[in-house]
Amino acid sequence: MSHADLTLSAWSSLSDDAAARTAAAIARSTGTRLTSVGPHAYAGRSGRVAFFDRDGASFALVPGGTAQLGHDPDRFVPDARLRADFAQASTEWALTEPLDRFLAEVTSPPRRVSLPARLVAVRSVEADALLPADDDDDDDSEGEDGPEDGDEDDGHAWLMGGLDRLGLRPPTPDEWEYACGAGATTLFRWGDGYPEGLPYGTVPLIQEPNLFGLFIGDDPYRAEFTADPAVLCGGDGGAALCGGYGSFLSWIVLATAYRERELAETVHDGGLIGETPVRPVAPIP
Repeated sequence: MSHADLTLSAWSSLSDDAAARTAAAIARSTGTRLTSVGPHAYAGRSGRVAFFDRDGASFALVPGGTAQLGHDPDRFVPDARLRADFAQASTEWALTEPLDRFLAEVTSPPRRVSLPARLVAVRSVEADALLPADDDDDDDSEGEDGPEDGDEDDGHAWLMGGLDRLGLRPPTPDEWEYACGAGATTLFRWGDGYPEGLPYGTVPLIQEPNLFGLFIGDDPYRAEFTADPAVLCGGDGGAALCGGYGSFLSWIVLATAYRERELAETVHDGGLIGETPVRPVAPIP
């Protein structure tokens, strides 16, 4: 069996010795260096993580298998605080009502998907870091080798090409969502509610690594590219937080299945591709 077929349940059920051997085999097949394997907990859930080094960048094992993704309004029960925050935001900003309809508009639909196991960067990187070394210091290189402002297809192709040169690829939207939620079917990767205040500064829930050991969906400003040029995940570019839209609209952009419908167009049209992060994926053969 290829290690690309390693499921979360199979990975979790391995003994410690078998997990270490499996991780070592994955390191050999991907040309990475295994740095650690061990238990890890997040938001009341426990699991096992494996970390790898690839040219100085840290990657974590994200097992695959069949997973439930998207926001399911039929199972969601908002707490009193979230309902109150939504009511206030709806009054101030004329949001679609009721709450379940609004959430359906701003999240991906519920679905079952099958995904391969893969190594995923623990932290996202700026797209500019994917420029070839001989272009990095050339202020005019973007006009020749980089994306043209307002050209979504060319800009996204430039980003994909930068990853491909490194033997990497971006996550698909499904892969990003699964990597963020790590099997959780709640609105956020930690549950269905959110803390007091705003998602900025020292907030343990969003600043701690998730169950797969990833720092992901931890900053509403850092929406990440995916393999789909029209889908960015993990934030809204800071629009709600910077705009003072209040707790509900600032937190909801960190929901695992959140999709900002106009963000990709804004990024491409504004020539911000190089400043927007992407989370590299190293396929497991």
